[in-house]
Amino acid sequence: MIKGRSVSASTLRRQFDSFLDQPPEPKKLNKKKLVWLKADGTYFGHWGCVIVFKTGTEIIYCDFVVRENYFNYRYSFGKLSELGYDILGLTSDWHGSLVSTFEDSSGGRPHQRCLVHTQMFGETLLTQRPETQAGRDLLEIIKLLNTIKNYNQKEIWLRWFERWEKQYRAFVDQRSYLQDGTKHWWYTHKNVRKVYRSLATSLDHLFLYLDHHGLEKDTNGLEAEFTHLKQKLLVHNGLKRHRKINLIKWYFYLKLKV
Repeated sequence: MIKGRSVSASTLRRQFDSFLDQPPEPKKLNKKKLVWLKADGTYFGHWGCVIVFKTGTEIIYCDFVVRENYFNYRYSFGKLSELGYDILGLTSDWHGSLVSTFEDSSGGRPHQRCLVHTQMFGETLLTQRPETQAGRDLLEIIKLLNTIKNYNQKEIWLRWFERWEKQYRAFVDQRSYLQDGTKHWWYTHKNVRKVYRSLATSLDHLFLYLDHHGLEKDTNGLEAEFTHLKQKLLVHNGLKRHRKINLIKWYFYLKLKV
């Protein structure tokens, strides 16, 4: 029904297609706005990725790209500045290109590594039943990561991690060699090493939310948005690629609160 009258499915489809053929443009703010930002991206098979930026409960910008890389994130941060947003700090899943982009463009502002993503990464590689004692001990540390609420708990966690590091440093550096007379080798306990390295190289970014009120410790909320969006896309699976992309842009644009 449109204004009290019935219309055919083909008429409705043409009206929706007029929107899906023309992506929305984000609106510029009337004055500068300081924001604590969350950023995350999700892929849609082989045809691209949407990057979404959120402050609190408000989605403020998104962009659809072929893949996450330095130049795409650089463009997004430039666009946010152009729209009138001044970023006080960022929480992200720690994608390498996003880390380097924000480091280059933020002027040293805090970048919190999402603790949910960090914990999930660790648990996936270690599994719930690690084969080694080192893995089992590291899994216990990982599971406590997202429970830290104050500085005392932070110091206890850091000391526990430091103790693990001292006890198992030789273990994570252990190498295996190919028995063919060559010098080919690999790290014997590669998954434990990956989890350890992911924590060790980002310690300064795990608990910044304790220092900065407004900086969130995870990107939760965006994951739920991605799940809901993908359910919507399944209903419209027959759309052409460019219309699917514009549907994604309209989906987030209609959530903007500016």
